[in-house]
Order: sequence, then structure tokens, then C-alpha cells
Amino acid sequence: MLYIDPIKPEYFYKDDTEKTKLNWFCYEYAFCFYSKLREKPKLKKYRACHMQENITAFSVHFSKAMKQSIHDKLSGRTSVVIFDEAYVHAFYPKSTHRQTKMLLAAAAEAWDEHLSVCEFCPTRCISERHDYCIMFDNMEKKGFPF
Repeated sequence: MLYIDPIKPEYFYKDDTEKTKLNWFCYEYAFCFYSKLREKPKLKKYRACHMQENITAFSVHFSKAMKQSIHDKLSGRTSVVIFDEAYVHAFYPKSTHRQTKMLLAAAAEAWDEHLSVCEFCPTRCISERHDYCIMFDNMEKKGFPF
């Protein structure tokens, strides 16, 4: 299947039991984060040092790592969603403090942008996070819906 973006839905599930709305939310967030990493002028040096495949893999990694922070917020363990430096250092152990801050800023910006779209989306990925998400199946059959 031809994908417009390098973030593939199947990166977010192993089988049908993992085709949840929360994993769909993470897929969409990974794409949004990837877009920020590719377009932010302050990340020009980062892009020069990392191939697209690496940036893609990092976007997926970070989005999946955010699931724990999302669960913590929704369960009341924390009052906010946390963008943890550990998510960056798990993928880029030698990331400088400056680069880590820039990556986290891009992650937060992507988060805000993604949530602003979620306000109008009827899928309700967060409130119905454990429910099966047919969007994964639709992507497999038809590709990205435009």
C-alpha cells in the first residue's frame, strides 16, 4: 500500500486487539510530531544529522512512549500530560540538553495542534480509548481518507 506519510498505522498494533482508539490517537500524534520535526527551522541541524527513516522511527517511539503519560493523566496519577526527557534519551542517549529541549518543544507544539483537531473529531479516541478503532481497517482497505 502506498502511504503519503512515512508513519504507517501498523506501527501501532501487532494484532486486532491492539487496534484501539488510543493507538489511533498515537498514530495521528506521531504523524503530527513528525511533521513538526521536519518543518521547524530550529531543528535544521537535527534533520541534517538524522535520515528520514530515523526521524520517522523517533516520532513513532516518542508517540508510543506518550501512552504512559496519557494513562497517568487519565487515571489521575498526574494532573497533566508530561513530555519526559527520558522519552528522548531512550532513543537518542547522546542527545544534548539543547537538542532535547527543542525536541520536547516540538512534541508539545504537535500535541497542542493534535488536540485542537480532536475537539471536532467524532471518533473520541481518548474518552473511548479502549474501544476497537475501525480506522486501522479502513486504512488497510482504502488508504488515507481524504
